[in-house]
Amino acid sequence: MRYRANYLILYGLAVLLLALLAYLYYRYDPMEHAWFPKCPFKAVTGLDCPGCGSQRAIHALLHGHFGEAMRHNALILPFIPYLLAGFIFRFVKQPSMLLLRWRKILYGEWAIKVVSVVILLHFVIRNL
Repeated sequence: MRYRANYLILYGLAVLLLALLAYLYYRYDPMEHAWFPKCPFKAVTGLDCPGCGSQRAIHALLHGHFGEAMRHNALILPFIPYLLAGFIFRFVKQPSMLLLRWRKILYGEWAIKVVSVVILLHFVIRNL
C-alpha cells in the first residue's frame, strides 16, 4: 500500500513538472529569453545536434504553428507520438498479445536501428 502511494506521489509530481514546463514553453519564447538552456554540443562544435531547435519547436507546437516547429526541428513532430506510445507501452500492467506485438514492432531491435539511422541522417543533413 505504501509503495502504491509513493508511486502515485511520484507520478503526480512528474505531471506537475510537465505542466509547469509546458506553461513555461508556452508563455516564454526560448529565442527571446537567455535563461533557457543552450545546446552544449553546438557551443563547442558549432554544429546542430539532432535535438537542436527542440525548445523552439515545442514553443511553436504549443502555439499551433506546426510548420514553424518543423523548421526548428523536423524530428519533433514524429517523435512526440513515438515517445508517448513508449510511455503507454511501459505503464500497461498486463498488455494484450496485440499490444506486445506492436511494442516489439515499434521498440524492438530493428526499430532501435531504424530510429538510430533516422537520427544520424537528420544530424548529417541539417549540418550540410
